[in-house]
Amino acid sequence: MNQTVGQTSSLVEEPPEVDLATAAGFLRAQYGIDAELQALRSERDLNFLAVADDGRQLVLKVSNSGDDPGQIAMESAAMRHVALVDPGLPIPRIVDTVDGEQVVTLKADDGRVHQVRVMTVMPGAVGDLAVLPDRFATDFGEVCARLARALQGFGHPSADRRLDWDPRLVTALRPFAQQLPDANRRAPMEKLLDRFEGLEEATKRLPAFVLHGDVTLSNVLLDADGISGVIDFGDMHHTARVADLAISLTSLLRESADPWPAAAAFLDAYQRVLPLEPEEVELIGELVLARMAASVLMSAWRAPLYPDNYEYLTSLVAGSWHGLDLLAGMDATELADRFHRLCGTSRVESAQRLDPSLSKRRGAALGGQLSPLFYREPLQVVRAAGAWVHTADGRRYLDAYNNVPVVGHAHPAVVQAISRQAAVLNINSRYLHPNAVELAERLTASMPLGLDTCVFVNSGSEANDLAWRMARVVTGRSGVMVADLAYHGVSEATAAWSTNTYPPSARPAHVAVFDAPRLDADGQQPSGVEAGRRVRLAHDELRRAGQDVALLAVDSVFSSAGILTPTGRFMRGLQDETHALGGLFLADEVQAGFGRGGRNLWRFTDFGLTPDFVTLGKPMGNGHPIAALITRREIVEQFIAIDEFFSTFAGNPVSCVAALTVLDVIEQNGLVEQSGRIGAELSAGLADLAPRLHPAARVRGQGLMVGVEVPPEAPLTAADLAERLREQGVFVGTTGPGGTVLKIRPPLIWDQGHVAYFLKAFQAAALT
Repeated sequence: MNQTVGQTSSLVEEPPEVDLATAAGFLRAQYGIDAELQALRSERDLNFLAVADDGRQLVLKVSNSGDDPGQIAMESAAMRHVALVDPGLPIPRIVDTVDGEQVVTLKADDGRVHQVRVMTVMPGAVGDLAVLPDRFATDFGEVCARLARALQGFGHPSADRRLDWDPRLVTALRPFAQQLPDANRRAPMEKLLDRFEGLEEATKRLPAFVLHGDVTLSNVLLDADGISGVIDFGDMHHTARVADLAISLTSLLRESADPWPAAAAFLDAYQRVLPLEPEEVELIGELVLARMAASVLMSAWRAPLYPDNYEYLTSLVAGSWHGLDLLAGMDATELADRFHRLCGTSRVESAQRLDPSLSKRRGAALGGQLSPLFYREPLQVVRAAGAWVHTADGRRYLDAYNNVPVVGHAHPAVVQAISRQAAVLNINSRYLHPNAVELAERLTASMPLGLDTCVFVNSGSEANDLAWRMARVVTGRSGVMVADLAYHGVSEATAAWSTNTYPPSARPAHVAVFDAPRLDADGQQPSGVEAGRRVRLAHDELRRAGQDVALLAVDSVFSSAGILTPTGRFMRGLQDETHALGGLFLADEVQAGFGRGGRNLWRFTDFGLTPDFVTLGKPMGNGHPIAALITRREIVEQFIAIDEFFSTFAGNPVSCVAALTVLDVIEQNGLVEQSGRIGAELSAGLADLAPRLHPAARVRGQGLMVGVEVPPEAPLTAADLAERLREQGVFVGTTGPGGTVLKIRPPLIWDQGHVAYFLKAFQAAALT
């Protein structure tokens, strides 16, 4: 029902005139209830407390004759809906008549006909007449959100109505600004109303449904345990969720000397139940101000009309002016920023704006070239979805490089799992939690027999570092062997193994290298016998330095060496010779694992290996920091005989649920097989195009780990090609000796369309 300002029927009509005797007789006749009645305070309706002969306490509610019967039916239906959806919410229950009706009519002595309902009494004192307990703001926020959530599935044809006190429509009350009792308030109010002119339009884009519309202190009951009741569904209408929130928050802030602690407690509790959209948070402050303005304007209109009810009609004025004086001095941007900070919605949105100063600020605060950025002109990335990354300048790039989001950027299932677990619990792994146990069970079940123990860490570096600690304890030795141009991490121990990051002259004495499995001059792969020989040469180097081998670590795709594809014989030769020399063997699956090779979940299983250690990292949580070391129980038992391991964040419930969901997505979507199929198409397409770079250009790799070797004599270097691909809308990297190999390592969700887009960009870049 649409109303023009000042014409809402239930505000214009006088409250019902029904005496106690008439009400008691009506209750007896219609409901079969004998009771003692007493009148309760009310603005537009007439309410009686009925104490029945059987001890029950009920409310007999006689609605204003100006109220729409359809709206009353809506209120009753909503109350039943809420009671079904969230039975724990403390709201009244409708009592049926002896004929099973929820609503009946009563004709008063003045001839007006009123809708009548009976409902149960909620215990407690009315909130605006009680001393609010310390936790009230928190409890209030939770109850408001629960009621909003319970009403999300409710609809009714009478919900489409305009209410004069709706904060979205406050500018319709402008005629009453000049009726404010304090003349000094009139001009500032007019100016404030100008600020709200676009409010109704702005809220049309926000989540909206049928809501209570008046969960305020006057409609909340309190007892010793907190909120004991939410009453009066008479203002229900279809509205923006944030407008309903703002009505409740305004009621709280009117009673708060300092609005911000109360607002923070309310919003924290609300968002534990119903997280808000940034667009909603943007308008909270404006809607709160609008509701306060509506309160003083409504009072200026109605108080002179009903002098007998003056005290009630002006009861919100002082608190509203107090709130307006505190908040209206902030402009809309400043007020919105404050609420964004309270709600945690400011950072994500603001980070999506182009910031020309960002590169300079980063250089000053983050060590300059300590961690160089990609590309000659660094990119400010703002969001990503699936295989695409968006930058602040509005461009979109196909991601052919970042293997961390192994199932695609911002995968909705992973985001959902992380968000929901973070909203419930995140705590260290000194406590029992099923996420960690299930993840460990699933990972060890995917490994060869004997690899039965999982230890969670935060990164691949930590996983390799812990394996090193265990290997030294178990073997009693302190030497490690790695491939030339290897990369295994950034800790002190693993940085020493990362021979691609420093010159040979800086290599520590306890680190020896073996040659990675590059093709020989005849284009042949090195054999298993050759692998054994290379291990022995590295071992000899250790012995000359007074060391002996504790561990050989190998990345089975030899990513930093240029993306190589060894044979199973070569890899088994590495493992077998290491064991023969008394060392332990580590398969570093940080880059190679989770199906990237397109044949098995773990690349080392392609070669028939059974390592002593398997380390997992980057893709495990699709960007959430979680990694793992998988090993044998006897190795762990030898380690814990002299030491223990604990990492505060390792194996926390949120990280583990991210990793569990990654496994689910890989399994449910067949991404291992898809990686093999799509990777083969990509490699074949590149093999056709690579000669355009140079006749000696070669493509190698397996699955979705592909390298394009660009010979030094080619007109374009690999680095130049990477820059040109960026210009064509594709992210790639470089690797290998001197950075001569284009590194292509996309998310496993790539399909034929992504391959076609990449090949088209590659062709354009190669020919430019």
